[in-house]
Amino acid sequence: MKDEVKLQDLFINRLQELLPPGQSLAPVIAEGLEVSLDSAYRRIKGKTNFSLEEAVMLASKYNLSLDGLSDPSQQNAHFSFQDLQPSFESFNEYLDLLLANLQRLAAAPKSQLYYSCLDIPIFFNLGSPHIAAFKMFYWMHSVLEVDELQTKIFEPELIPDYFIEKGQLIYDTYCKIPSIELWTTNTLDSTLRQIEFYNNAGHIRSREVNEALFEGLHQMLNRLNTMAERGTKVIDRVPEEQEKDNYKLYESDIELTGNGALALVGNRKISFIGHLTFHTLTSEHPALNHKTQLWYERLVRKANLISSISAKYRYQFISRLEQDLEATKKRVLG
Repeated sequence: MKDEVKLQDLFINRLQELLPPGQSLAPVIAEGLEVSLDSAYRRIKGKTNFSLEEAVMLASKYNLSLDGLSDPSQQNAHFSFQDLQPSFESFNEYLDLLLANLQRLAAAPKSQLYYSCLDIPIFFNLGSPHIAAFKMFYWMHSVLEVDELQTKIFEPELIPDYFIEKGQLIYDTYCKIPSIELWTTNTLDSTLRQIEFYNNAGHIRSREVNEALFEGLHQMLNRLNTMAERGTKVIDRVPEEQEKDNYKLYESDIELTGNGALALVGNRKISFIGHLTFHTLTSEHPALNHKTQLWYERLVRKANLISSISAKYRYQFISRLEQDLEATKKRVLG
């Protein structure tokens, strides 16, 4: 009986962590289970146990993992995975989920995002219209293999305006979230290789399109430099109080093996693990996330902080990225 009470308390606590500050849990349970408020309060106070069906119903409705309720050190972790289909509609759903996840982080009073950047973070890509259009075309053409794009060469007009607008909203939301990012001098490489490959394969045939892409990357590096220099993601206006000092950029000497992120929301932790190019595996498994946080903290300790006060190292780092950009530009444009 004690174990049942403990599990119920843990489940209640996890549900409560999902809610915005000040929102009552009882109406959420009452709505989710279609029971009265009195019945919901009885479950919250432990006077009535959740049935297995009720726990699964609430977990499914509110995207709550049941991992670790019985044993936080268990070896089996549950992952959420968005099964994308080769269509514009499915990719739009991917953008919607990405935006919803960021909005929840931005709305939380205490949140932080660790990000290991094997490639340019998706948020940066989506914050630049030309780069966003190219990346969306690349993802849908070469990864998802959307039928409508298979015979097309890249032109920004092939990507719907509302995709670009949603991408900008994703970037703007990301700018509100305190972040610690780990980049390397190779973080730009995959995007440069994609542009060069698309030119060699005939998927880009316009010099004007190429020039816009390289200019977009140049502006992106300028933005990265300014963010790192000021220690904030908000550079186009005066940052609000909670937006100040919300960006720390590190150069990692340890080779990063993939894109990934860890969100800290109060006592809650969520891992986002890059999978199959731009897909993401998501988990709230306590033991996994504890290990993930320790891994990020070790990377940070061994990395070089290049934001805020490290002008010399920041200049050297950005210059190296600029050199790689210019070398690729010269090969493509001549």
